[in-house]
Amino acid sequence: MRLFKLNRIASLTALTVAFMSGYFVGDRGSDRTNSNQAKTVGGDATAVKVSQSPRQNNLIQAAQARGANISANTVSEITSELAGDLQSQSDDFSRNPSAAELLATMESLVLKHKSDEEIRGTKEFQQLLSLLAADPGARKRVLERLLNVNGTSLGDTLSQALALSGGQDIPEIKAAATRLLRGGTAEQRLNALQMLGQASGNDPSIRSSVLEILRSEAGTNPKLAMAAMRSLSQKGVVSQGDYQAVVGSIALFVHSQDPEVRQTSLQALSNWSDPDPAALQTFTEAAYDSDAGVRALAVSVLGQGGFDYESVRDTLISTLQNPTEDLSVKAAAQQALGHFPLDEQALAIYRAYASDSVNHQSSMGFN
Repeated sequence: MRLFKLNRIASLTALTVAFMSGYFVGDRGSDRTNSNQAKTVGGDATAVKVSQSPRQNNLIQAAQARGANISANTVSEITSELAGDLQSQSDDFSRNPSAAELLATMESLVLKHKSDEEIRGTKEFQQLLSLLAADPGARKRVLERLLNVNGTSLGDTLSQALALSGGQDIPEIKAAATRLLRGGTAEQRLNALQMLGQASGNDPSIRSSVLEILRSEAGTNPKLAMAAMRSLSQKGVVSQGDYQAVVGSIALFVHSQDPEVRQTSLQALSNWSDPDPAALQTFTEAAYDSDAGVRALAVSVLGQGGFDYESVRDTLISTLQNPTEDLSVKAAAQQALGHFPLDEQALAIYRAYASDSVNHQSSMGFN
């Protein structure tokens, strides 16, 4: 509809230009001539008609040259319609939906079972982010709505919107989320962590609440545990005591029954742990996990985590040579080995795998 309006406006604008050009430029000589004729015949209707005819002709010819099939009698109607369309188009562009309207849209999208990715890709979600970043009243309204829908898909959507609009950098959001972390229900704590974003663990006051969550109820709530660990995605500057507290709390989930929890804990550990013997043992064991995603992450960390080559060599080589290993894990092992100056035997294995990989891709039609 908007494209149709723009095309219509372009056509009407061309017509108006044609009219003005014919009136003020092409017919000035005719005006002077016919003005004299009009003075000669006085009130004769024929003289008036003669003086206006060149203007009409210029307009019609110019309009027809642009594909418009109109008569001079419709010019005033069309220019009036042009003004109306321009006003309507201006209204379309200038009007911004309210917080209430955007909340209703978010709820409608959730009820239609749209995924998080689909919702975040909508124009209305982006409008909500802009409104939350600029309008304290809108933030208050969304926070109030969030408190009433904790633990639901709509709650997740709203907490993500608050995080993406500024999260912990906006005082009202940080204050509300911090209160929920300390005294809210499990659902409220989950949404609070989502509101604060993945770097919130850098804030000491927030980090203490996150560690308390990991030590207490997160063991029976995998979703809450993962949100808490993701909030520790950046190490920041911490004391040795805080470092040990964080690493120890995360390590509790390395052997979780849920592979997604195990993977999340390893990702958090990779951001926090030093390349010491304990970390080496954790990631080496994870390289033989039952889940391919966990194994791929583990071998990647072994290659990029600052570990000594000799301490990770055998694990990476055995992964690359395992005929039953998942291709994604092998690719991670190959990339990990690429971070080291390889010995002759390891280099031969690395090159052989690289050659086999190229030949496999060629046979699959990816060349």
